[in-house]
Amino acid sequence: MNPFNVAVIGCGAISGNHFHALEKLDTARLTAVCDINAEKANAAADAQHVRACTDWQALIQDPGIDAVHLCVPHWLHRPMAVAALRAGKHVLCEKPMGMNADEAAQMAAAARETGKALTVCFQNRYNPASRRMKALIDSGALGAFLGGSAFVVWNRGEQYYQNCDWRGRWRTEGGSVLINQAIHTLDLINWLSGGLRVTHGRMSAHRLAQTIETEDTCELLLSDAAGHRCLFYASNCGVNNLPVQLHLTFEQGELHMDGSRLTVKTPDMTALEDYSAQVKVGKDYWGSGHGPFIEDFYRRLQAGEAPAIPPEDALRTMRLMDEAYRADTSERRRPDNECDPPSRTE
Repeated sequence: MNPFNVAVIGCGAISGNHFHALEKLDTARLTAVCDINAEKANAAADAQHVRACTDWQALIQDPGIDAVHLCVPHWLHRPMAVAALRAGKHVLCEKPMGMNADEAAQMAAAARETGKALTVCFQNRYNPASRRMKALIDSGALGAFLGGSAFVVWNRGEQYYQNCDWRGRWRTEGGSVLINQAIHTLDLINWLSGGLRVTHGRMSAHRLAQTIETEDTCELLLSDAAGHRCLFYASNCGVNNLPVQLHLTFEQGELHMDGSRLTVKTPDMTALEDYSAQVKVGKDYWGSGHGPFIEDFYRRLQAGEAPAIPPEDALRTMRLMDEAYRADTSERRRPDNECDPPSRTE
């Protein structure tokens, strides 16, 4: 079969992960890049040997484009995804799926209505340690889930927010550490546990209160349908970007992920599985999931299969994230009109 012709919209930092992944595929080929900043678009186009444009609305009307990757600020995800789907394009969207669950639901509805594929880049599900954990849980060998904890401690300072005016603003980012950095880990614990809800939540700005409207620290108490507890903590106040830690307890064992290292404990043994050698792309606290995720998306498209992370699946994590923001009663509480973003989408 012929490869899918792909356009990447948004030529910021994360686009490099998409370019690198697409270079290795025979199921998809990059044919165009787009950014409202002509200098960024041209630089990316020159590096990738493809054409550049600055008008995403014209790009999605191009019959030669089969799929688009959205690597744009959060507030643009919903309008661009819906428009691209209605223009007959498959859509691979960077996280978060939208600014909130309502926007995510609109995107899912557009995918159903058009019959085009929509997936959300929760690529950490494709990290080797994550996949191993999922396989062990699904096998039933560990028994029922009893609870867990997750910790994300990274470093994002004033310059990170000052360099991009959409970050740290309710109307354009929708939050900060939870919706942007820690959403991958929130998705992992929701996915691996079988589904959670928020019992208590608090958002704070310990370090960046004078720089951002949003939160640099998030503390959540979660529970599953049976009442088993999960503790979730995320902060951008760290000195370093530490590997994500995830600890899950089951009737017949425990799983402890520390970045790319996974410890499996059962009544009979304790084993350390180190997947560090397989992490070749991205920072060590991100993992290397973009490549396998994008490869799997196009393999499934060619086979006529649904994405491994369909919009309804990503929507579950978006709903959990919304619960977390609604549970917060602090002075950093997300305002009711947080998803009334700017009208400009050029």
